[in-house]
Amino acid sequence: MSEIKLFSNVPEKFLPPKEDWPDYIYAHPDLNWVHYKEHVNVASEILDGIAKNGWGNKICIYDVNKNIDWTYNRLLDEVNRLGNALKKLGIKPGDRVMWRFGEVPEAAVVTLAIWKIGAINVATALQERAREIEFIANDTEAVMIICQQGQEDSVQTALPNLKTVKHIISVPESQHDNMLDYRQLLREAETELEAYPNLPGDVSNIFYTGGTTGHPKGCIHTHATQLAMCDMNCKVVNNYTPQDVILCAAPLGHGFGNHQKISYPFRFGASVIYKERPTPKELWELVINYKVSVFVGVPTLYRMMLECFDPSFRDKLNLRLCSSAGEMLTKEVMDSWNEQVGVDLCNNVGMVPIGHSFIQSVINGRKVAPGLSVGKPIPGYEYKLIDDNGNTVKLGEIGRMAVRGFTGITYWNNLHPYMPGKQKEDVRNGWSWLDDAYTQDEDGWLTFHTRLDNMIITGGRQVAAPEVEEVLSGHPAVNQVAVVGVPDPIRTQSIKAFIVLNSGYAPSDELVKEIQQHAKDNMSVYKYPRIIEFIDQLPRDHVGKNCQTHTARKK
Repeated sequence: MSEIKLFSNVPEKFLPPKEDWPDYIYAHPDLNWVHYKEHVNVASEILDGIAKNGWGNKICIYDVNKNIDWTYNRLLDEVNRLGNALKKLGIKPGDRVMWRFGEVPEAAVVTLAIWKIGAINVATALQERAREIEFIANDTEAVMIICQQGQEDSVQTALPNLKTVKHIISVPESQHDNMLDYRQLLREAETELEAYPNLPGDVSNIFYTGGTTGHPKGCIHTHATQLAMCDMNCKVVNNYTPQDVILCAAPLGHGFGNHQKISYPFRFGASVIYKERPTPKELWELVINYKVSVFVGVPTLYRMMLECFDPSFRDKLNLRLCSSAGEMLTKEVMDSWNEQVGVDLCNNVGMVPIGHSFIQSVINGRKVAPGLSVGKPIPGYEYKLIDDNGNTVKLGEIGRMAVRGFTGITYWNNLHPYMPGKQKEDVRNGWSWLDDAYTQDEDGWLTFHTRLDNMIITGGRQVAAPEVEEVLSGHPAVNQVAVVGVPDPIRTQSIKAFIVLNSGYAPSDELVKEIQQHAKDNMSVYKYPRIIEFIDQLPRDHVGKNCQTHTARKK
């Protein structure tokens, strides 16, 4: 067990048993400071670089939605004002503050302000619906929700069932009597804010991820791990500099996009682009017009961008690094991108429970892994490929990934019905056991083969079949339902639902649309079944059980 004091800013009741914690190891020379630094506040570490490096008038965010450029000075000013406003409202160190944003600069302001006052960041995206907001807010016992104006409906729907939320702030302005006005709060706040002296092992983030259990799982990360991920991924591996302009397609409310659009670029004085739901064609326009040097996306998006690529683009590009993660990258997409665009497409692996990318095919900003290999764990991690009993497999054999280093799997333990059992299953003897299987060659290069759980990977996002089944079963027409992933040439997989109807309902195109709309209304839109097939009964296994992962409600 690490000698560093961990998670001291949250009550013990929210933590898994200590014997099931992963080993947090800061042995790499660039991370050894964690053992000697008494206090670490990730917001302070990031924002202090503004004055120290003279970045004040440099652009940190290109807000394409409003055609406004944010300087680092403006970012710092709003972070300090909001932090003071939150403290005045009674937000204390260790309090969980939940937010709901699209691709707007205020998401960065809120994240950094929460960190700076010692509170804990709970990010959610606009795709989450009232059902998901209710679970996450109650699971974390959040005391506040900060929400983008025009997107408050799901929060208002969930509000009667939120047990601990005391304040809701609408950004940038409020049109509701039960919500506070962000701009007014900032106008009334001071511009100087001293960072709270967190311990390195204090919790900074709780990011939620999909899971095979049908409920999202809260994943805990600390101030030290946040900075370590910045420095090892961006300095040692990807070589970020103040000259870089970064474009990432993942949403700010997801761990993947949150890192790439906030802590990673700002740590190194880079600029980042915020644009709400750009089309593939619009992405090319952004890449060219803003001279993007680093592009981050999922294979599905790279496929779609190739379909609208024009050879004339090539002479206008400033790209030096294109990173792919989230789903399996095919040789066809990689080869087509390399040939047409002229920049290596780099295959990497990351996941919310571990924090972010932990296996990279790049070092010092250059692709070094051969072909489709995802590379090797970044400096600071060690790994082994194991069988079901935890024994290391032979070279060339497929094995489950077990990893340990400066991050690890630690689940928030409160309302989730499968905690802390899931923690015990995923962390053993200090090692995080992942649900991915790989092979490695004699040089140590890793190749991804498959996921070991029943997650559906669609458009680079993970969807738990049991969750979709649970939501669909709430429609009055549905008697039984089974959800699976089916091959999709663009999205890798599409979500398909097999449904047995209740008496009085007949299959029709109208009913398909109605059930799909029910799904969209009750969970993130990307989780809805694009394909629905009505059947007389679900298949049964050899002992007569329905072949479904979630038992639908009986009507």
